Amino acid sequence: MSERVTERVSERRIVVIASRNADKLRELRELCTGLPFEVRSAGDYEGLPEIIEDGTTILGNATRKALATAAFTGEIAVADDTSLSVQALNGLPDVFAARFAGPDCSYDDNCRLLSELMRDVPDDQRDAWFETAAVWIDPRPADGRTAAAAPGVATRWLHDPYRRTIHLADPLEEEAFWNELMDRRAVWDEYVARMSEPGATAGVDTARLAHVLEDLTTPVRHGGRPGDAAPGDLRLPDPRIWTADGPDDAVPPTRFAPTGMPAGSRGHAINAPVWRELSCRGKVLGEIVRAPRGMRGFGYDPVFRPCGSDRTLAEMGAEEKNALSHRGRAMRRLLGGVAAIYDG
Repeated sequence: MSERVTERVSERRIVVIASRNADKLRELRELCTGLPFEVRSAGDYEGLPEIIEDGTTILGNATRKALATAAFTGEIAVADDTSLSVQALNGLPDVFAARFAGPDCSYDDNCRLLSELMRDVPDDQRDAWFETAAVWIDPRPADGRTAAAAPGVATRWLHDPYRRTIHLADPLEEEAFWNELMDRRAVWDEYVARMSEPGATAGVDTARLAHVLEDLTTPVRHGGRPGDAAPGDLRLPDPRIWTADGPDDAVPPTRFAPTGMPAGSRGHAINAPVWRELSCRGKVLGEIVRAPRGMRGFGYDPVFRPCGSDRTLAEMGAEEKNALSHRGRAMRRLLGGVAAIYDG
């Protein structure tokens, strides 16, 4: 980012990484090196609720995390969400990558289940890809410039969801209200139908795969919460409902807001009526190897070999991995968009 960006930031803004995962935080901090902002994490803010990631897309989940973090802290929030899609498994684990083996599963549990499902898949049919969606939300944009963002970076204005809001008289009816308003059941039914289409590669344990998909999706399809969600975790509806027409669209109609955000948070007192959002994606192609290799990285890194390399992500150093990984590509693209906006 150029020196001009630093010159424009008269107030040293704070960027909050919307995650408490130590491994992800380490990677994101490395990728944010050089930003003219102070970088913090969600763990630095006591009372910030955990966000339930029950969207059918990684962009929807990343946006939920960034939106809630910005709302609570009053600071710029950066969030990402990653999927792993395996062609032989009809695209699974997809958005369930982090909890593929069930609630409270470990990285090893996920890799083990993936390997078991693919035990008899031929070597030439083990294609897979990682994809990361990265989102930057500024709840206090300094001006209304849209500017030309970097290629591949989308921009959006959105209303503060907690400004001029009303709530249902009975909080127990809230989840049903959101489900009906955004037709969440139809969205999830379509998702399950797509992931269940015939086409899994020969050698896949299709019966077990169907059972895994059913276990993962049943709670959220019927308006419930994922098995790893705590009672106090915050559930947000589809974030697109708060899209604003532009930076001057500052008087939104009366709208419902999700409950669960502490009313006394700093963000409630200082956030602007309209926020700025940047979002983008990063993708890397590869294959699933037959046995884990390497001790670095985290998640599925030991079983994922990027195209053009003879090593898994877990066999690479941090700098090499960040140069080619999905998260590295998404964050570099996102920060390019940030430079275009803030450097103006």
